[in-house]
Amino acid sequence: MKFTDAILDFFKDKSIKTVFSYPGEQIYPLYKALNENDDIKNVMVRHEQAAAHAADGYARITNYVGVCLATAGPGATNLTTGIATAYKDSSSVLCITGRCQKKYIGKNYFQEIPMEFLNFFRGYFVETSDIGYFERAFNETLNSRKPIHINIPRDVFGDTAKNTKIENKNQNHFKCNIKIKNVEKPLLLIGQGIYGKLGYKEIIKIGKILKELNIPIVTTFPARGVIDENDDICLGLVGRRGSEIANKALLDADLIFSIGSSLSYNTIVESVREEVLNKIIPINPNPNNIGELKEILLNLEINDKPWIENVTKKSLLDKLGDYSSKIKEIIDHLPNDAIITTDAGNHTVFTCMLKKCSLPKTIISSHSMGTMGFGLPASIGVKFGCLDYGIDREVVLISGDGGFQMNIQELGVVAENNLKILMVVMKNNKLNVFGDIRNPDFNKIADAYGIDNVYIESIDEIEENVKSYLKNKKPYLMVVECKDENLPMPFK
Repeated sequence: MKFTDAILDFFKDKSIKTVFSYPGEQIYPLYKALNENDDIKNVMVRHEQAAAHAADGYARITNYVGVCLATAGPGATNLTTGIATAYKDSSSVLCITGRCQKKYIGKNYFQEIPMEFLNFFRGYFVETSDIGYFERAFNETLNSRKPIHINIPRDVFGDTAKNTKIENKNQNHFKCNIKIKNVEKPLLLIGQGIYGKLGYKEIIKIGKILKELNIPIVTTFPARGVIDENDDICLGLVGRRGSEIANKALLDADLIFSIGSSLSYNTIVESVREEVLNKIIPINPNPNNIGELKEILLNLEINDKPWIENVTKKSLLDKLGDYSSKIKEIIDHLPNDAIITTDAGNHTVFTCMLKKCSLPKTIISSHSMGTMGFGLPASIGVKFGCLDYGIDREVVLISGDGGFQMNIQELGVVAENNLKILMVVMKNNKLNVFGDIRNPDFNKIADAYGIDNVYIESIDEIEENVKSYLKNKKPYLMVVECKDENLPMPFK
């Protein structure tokens, strides 16, 4: 069996259903094999950065592994921003690149450059046609929630496959035997690490277990919706863009169980960081099933009498301007369980402040990297993830006019695959406080791709257009003209 065939068998064995790729000379043998197989979708993006973002979005909604593929040289360098984003946001992406034949490596051959720049967390140079490289990389990306890079010289693809068994060193299950009594003000800080290796259907069950604990809960950005934010024990998002009550709870609590949080500066800001870190007990469960997670959580024997009562959750926005009111109008007419992907900009802040998350994975954003150009390709990855895993939720992109242009070519993928995504472009002709931007006619561009679209000036036009999109089974672009609006000050 050739190495390319062994790779496809590996993908099938690991239930990889979709790969996001762009062809090129050094990756062509594997790209061609993917195109000719009937079991794995090979989605050709229009730019390699989009392949990485799509794989990232796919990994986030499925809580599994997203796979992207590119050639050597410029193909690999174009992946860099997307892989860096997956690294910062802790997303399981398997990144596969081609290379020239081994005899030409280091000899200034066509597209030959050192490829270690993609090893943000870890990477492997494939010297022999051993499928063990894939086994090791797959286990590492799934367990670490970080992107892993596999770099394969072109001549290795045609070699006879080998299979060296790799010992999995990540089999030890986390056991929490912490039993702390007489804690009067306990707080749970939940991060996305609580999802572990749970499937989507198990992730949805976590909120019910958390409610049994009857302990106040705050969440990080990517964990929003792990428990319904409308629930009394959920105090909401904590950190730089968090609520006043959530951030106050960090200071008032006498013990904080941090479950699956990386404790980044976005979560524990500078002004309170030292004080808060001193009372945190970190727990990183990485559960394989919901039963394991339930055992861990219910084993936290602490006082379960609520110490925060009669909570009044104030809106994070006291006054709505033209921009934020139009975002709110869009959100108000979407299904409550819609998945919203955002880009980077004012629209992200307004969306996150105005949307209450009742389910996990409700807002998918480049929260740690702030990558412009993330939104559109990420929404493509999320949509394919929903299709592959039977996740019956609408996928909506809310983007700014600057970020949308950075990967606008991916409208080709949306049109080609008739992906039902509502794409919203908030057009205020500005790049935040950095300057103005001259925009093209987005509607004409949508026309060129054969995508239905509308230009909206008045807030009164939003409801009918959202409802029209929901009734149909095809993509829709809404360009929403809006006036610039200052953001509220973040918590420092």
